[in-house]
Amino acid sequence: MHEIPDLLKRQVRQEAGFGCCKCGFPIIDYHHIIRCSNKPKDIMIFCPNHHREATEGAMLKKEQRQYKSNPYNIERGFVEGQLKINQKTPVVTMGSNQLIGEGDLIVVDGESLLSISINEGRLELSMTLYDENNNLVAEIKNNEWITGDNLPWDLESKYQWLRLRRKLRDIELEINAKKHPILVRADMWKNGQNIQLTPKSISLNGVAVKNFTMKNLCFVAGYFDIDTSLQKASIEINPRFPKASMIVDPDIKTRVKKGLSQLERLLLHEKREKQRNCKHEFEIEDRGIERFIHLVCKKCGLVMIKNRDEKS
Repeated sequence: MHEIPDLLKRQVRQEAGFGCCKCGFPIIDYHHIIRCSNKPKDIMIFCPNHHREATEGAMLKKEQRQYKSNPYNIERGFVEGQLKINQKTPVVTMGSNQLIGEGDLIVVDGESLLSISINEGRLELSMTLYDENNNLVAEIKNNEWITGDNLPWDLESKYQWLRLRRKLRDIELEINAKKHPILVRADMWKNGQNIQLTPKSISLNGVAVKNFTMKNLCFVAGYFDIDTSLQKASIEINPRFPKASMIVDPDIKTRVKKGLSQLERLLLHEKREKQRNCKHEFEIEDRGIERFIHLVCKKCGLVMIKNRDEKS
């Protein structure tokens, strides 16, 4: 497999409007029109189905170049992609519960099955999908299709919405970023444990946890962790934070408001800790103020203000 440099990947994604050149689907794979070429004109992005169509010879190079020159998203005005969102902090609804903060959402036996982040205003998804027999069927990393089986997938997307599932199978993912909080719906398996995220609840049923349902809670800087060998499920703390919080309130707006306030406090604590432990490298930032010099650490962003007459 020919490795494509990251800067070239970004250029190709931008040219295509961050989606499949043929259908606009935001989970993408890179395709070489000319094998092993590192020229932007010879690389394009497809969804898994259309990449399969191109690599198996069902889409001729002439047709590929037509889609390369007239990408679906660009032609329809989705220059920033179909998963462009306005949230700075991901707030996700799974069932009737909310998780606030970037990072892992579901971890089973030390492996992340579902995580999200926001990068330059776009929602990025990472997901590992197994079937009930523990066969790996798909892996997605930051919206890039890493691997998957050879079966065609049911792929649907509209602006800020996508659905991913295998035909005749029960594995499904749905992301609705039109809503706030973002709505996530999924049916996942790992080591005999089934996790279902429905509009009503999070349900766990399998070797670790049986017939357990969770409703109307909000977790800040936490994720669901399942250990099948110990047969337990817990809420674990995002490693970047000193603690996680759980908010109980019957009103979703109140839960989310309290959760965002709590995350803001945790982020402020993280920033202060980073500044406290930083080996500062200050640079002068000229703000045109005659009496004072602003020094900004290029590592942690700490700002110091000194009188111009003060000795270093």
